[in-house]
Amino acid sequence: MKTILLFLVLMLASISGFTQVIPSDRHPDWRLAPANFVFAEPEIIVNVKDFGALGDGQTNDHAAITDAISSLNGKLGMIYFPQGNYLVNSALSIPDSVLLQGVSSDSTTLTFDLNQQVSDCISISKGQGSNFTPVVSIGQNGSSWFTIDDITGFATNDYIEIRETNGSWDVVPIDWALNSVGQITQITAINGDTIFIRSPLRIDYELALIPEVRKIVPIVNAGVGCLKMKRADSPAEGAGSNINFNYAVNCRVNGIESDSSVGSHISINAGANILISGCYIHHAFTYDGTGTRGYGVTMSQHTSECLVVNNIFKHLRHAMMVKTGSNGNIFAYNYSIEPYRSETIHDFSGDISLHGHYPFANLFEGNIVQNTIIDHYWGPAGPFNTFFRNRTELYGIIMTSSTLLETDKQNFVGNEVTKPNYPYGQYLLSGNDHFQFGNNIKGIIIPAGTDNLTDTSYFLDEKPDFWTSNLPWPSIGIPNLIDSGSIPARDRYLSGGQLTSCGTDTTSTAVFSWISLSADPEIWPNPTNNVLNIRYNSNLSGKVHITILSILGTKVWEEEFQNSIDKTETTISLSGILSPGSYLLKIESKAFSHIKKFSIIQ
Repeated sequence: MKTILLFLVLMLASISGFTQVIPSDRHPDWRLAPANFVFAEPEIIVNVKDFGALGDGQTNDHAAITDAISSLNGKLGMIYFPQGNYLVNSALSIPDSVLLQGVSSDSTTLTFDLNQQVSDCISISKGQGSNFTPVVSIGQNGSSWFTIDDITGFATNDYIEIRETNGSWDVVPIDWALNSVGQITQITAINGDTIFIRSPLRIDYELALIPEVRKIVPIVNAGVGCLKMKRADSPAEGAGSNINFNYAVNCRVNGIESDSSVGSHISINAGANILISGCYIHHAFTYDGTGTRGYGVTMSQHTSECLVVNNIFKHLRHAMMVKTGSNGNIFAYNYSIEPYRSETIHDFSGDISLHGHYPFANLFEGNIVQNTIIDHYWGPAGPFNTFFRNRTELYGIIMTSSTLLETDKQNFVGNEVTKPNYPYGQYLLSGNDHFQFGNNIKGIIIPAGTDNLTDTSYFLDEKPDFWTSNLPWPSIGIPNLIDSGSIPARDRYLSGGQLTSCGTDTTSTAVFSWISLSADPEIWPNPTNNVLNIRYNSNLSGKVHITILSILGTKVWEEEFQNSIDKTETTISLSGILSPGSYLLKIESKAFSHIKKFSIIQ
């Protein structure tokens, strides 16, 4: 018990200073999501053309791509696609530690013609064992521990999946949504029969619902970047995603254009810490929603702490979807237009959609969309989903009603609803116990008297690096004039130029572009656990300013050092300053400016 109390004290210390108008018992600390990303850099880069790929749009390059993947022999590597159109006639399966990387979305294309097979184009998936261990006791929401009778088979740094049976909220049961409530996380310590986890629990688990846990071995460090992928064929029935993540952790999709999907463009099932950034995702073959047809990014089945940021969505049934217990995920600063569904009133479809089976504690921040809809087709959503400083430009923010059980305990703060005249511009909430503050509904602040909103972000301490200098931050919600602000994704779309944002360094794990990413200076050890040594490799004296930033570009530490011809090395003590994760080290002087990436491990 002393160990449990110690961890609780550490957790309370980590969230101190994180204040907002939402009561503290109604939200997790979303800042932990980007802090928990750990991406490793490729050790090997191979050119797919060296394995016989032609990229002429006519020849099936599937064998060449799989041969290039096999050549990595399990090592962390990048499959590089030079400019060209690579025809792929069979689905691609991406194993651990493999990145598919093009030049840019307007130079490199992967065209998938799967002869109408019901299949994903790219599968990043790993099967898991079926044996769960019963949980004997478990902390409340916000705690980071649980106990089991037998810890055999569990070890520090293992990834685990926690779940419980569905509760009384499951008023629309279906076989594929059993055990919806759950979480993907990592073990940080084991003491006796007590397991401590990296990310606090985001809901109260109930012993009556038989919580249980198993070790999982997910795919890691896999992804797709800086290319266009297009599905050319459509099965008569069934679905299939353009990219499907299943039991994957610390993976990424950045700077891609995804053109036409059968099911979801990007589906994440039972994943964690997956980054989707700078993409342009648009159009589908059908929009009836069956098997996620016509969806953009879909998160399901315990998917946790994923980040979808700075993307453009167009002409989709649902651009951003959470369901079946997905929790702790962040959708931020995305732009979505032209929602479309097969049913009558074709544009009455949620760009942001909560679709039942209890997704909870997800954050939607700073997005500009047409419709935000919380429906009850599969029953209620879980508590603490938070809508913060979003703008809805068409039908508005709408919660459907239900005669069975409605959705309670959502948070609505600083949102804008802009389009006048019924049936547009609605702000309709059903259910009970919602927190509302500073929502600007067609010029009227709801609730009245809440016009002093000073909260800027619920997962960033300052504006992200992709933010353009001409935009205020935050740009949506009071004190800004209604419908006056923009976001970089929207500006990117309206400019008519490059719609994706890949970054100047195509091998970078960061979301953002930096002025330099050269091999100078040196840092070691990397990864590290307590100290970081820096050698500048410069014979110029003067002040050196060192800044550590999160993977999202948020400053977390800085200090200035004096450099000289005789002193070109600096040691930084990281103990007690940074939690495990990936970071960016920015080193600046009058003579040079560099960015290096490093990771902190336990």
